[in-house]
Amino acid sequence: MQHINLQISHDSKERPDTVKQKNAFPPNFIHSLDSTHMMLTSLHCYSAGLTFVSVHDCFWTHALTVDTMNKICREQFVTLHSQPILQELSNFLLLKYCSTVQTQAKNKKYQEYKRLMLLLAKVPQTGQ
Repeated sequence: MQHINLQISHDSKERPDTVKQKNAFPPNFIHSLDSTHMMLTSLHCYSAGLTFVSVHDCFWTHALTVDTMNKICREQFVTLHSQPILQELSNFLLLKYCSTVQTQAKNKKYQEYKRLMLLLAKVPQTGQ
């Protein structure tokens, strides 16, 4: 009844573009935080009995419940960003990519490994 034809327009042996991957990570990470905030807001609005609709970064409710939604939205933003998100990301990445011990200090791979470890461990201080 149905026929699917899949065509791959790139070389399957081509290596990933690491520059594109590096550049894509920060905005995608921020987008995931934004979507987490939206989900937390929607869950708490639901628990409070509010009608809640959202698209991307726009949140809607009935005019009568806007003040309640705004309060919930702010509370969830503060709650989310009070978590040690970057420290947990750093810990995860260090465990995932830097858990094997490199022993040859003069080796180029070791120097890259050490540089990666220092970079991943460098977490900015949190603000107020």
